[in-house]
Amino acid sequence: MWARGSIKCRGQKERLLRELTPRAIFLGLILAVVFGAANAYLGLKAGMTVSASIPASVVSTAILRGILKRGNILENNIVQTIASAGESLAAGVIFTVPALILLGLSPSIFYIFLLSLTGGILGILFLVPFRKHLIEEEHENLPYPEGTACAEVLQAGEEGGKKAAFVFSGLGVGALFKFLTSGMKLWEGVPSFFVGGLRTLLGVDLSPALLGVGYILGLRIASLV
Repeated sequence: MWARGSIKCRGQKERLLRELTPRAIFLGLILAVVFGAANAYLGLKAGMTVSASIPASVVSTAILRGILKRGNILENNIVQTIASAGESLAAGVIFTVPALILLGLSPSIFYIFLLSLTGGILGILFLVPFRKHLIEEEHENLPYPEGTACAEVLQAGEEGGKKAAFVFSGLGVGALFKFLTSGMKLWEGVPSFFVGGLRTLLGVDLSPALLGVGYILGLRIASLV
């Protein structure tokens, strides 16, 4: 029997749902490969990676709830967890293996596999003792914007209706804005101007992603970063 878990969404009673199912594992593995490869390319090219939790939640909700008309919030959570784990391992590899190559070493595929496996196991072992303190006890002080946004996407997909339409319309607007600025180059994504008297270049990053993170963090914390 596949694992089950209980969940209580906003305005709903606690329910017992299937959680660790074959379709959730299969979809999670596919997204882990896709986002892992994308992040490996992005990290080697730009020197930074992006988290897969939120896009994996969106894709999982769209496939399981939208196309297949099946699945639940716990299965979607399993999918995004597996996908984000694959992305994190890819980031760990691309930020360490090139350093070994620069040092004159030539790690084999098996060595890289062991490196990834060891890093994943150590991450889990460190997470277990810190989870209660950092996530449960310090939840009010540490807002975790990515986790909060991911939870909102999952909740919206489970509740459906206007809440889901609001979340996914926001994703569409953000994607369209990014396409018009970075893809079509209709206007500058980071408009700037030079202040001659101060010899200073001032600019503003017009990023929907940063705007969303700032909204989740709140004005007090967002003003600090």
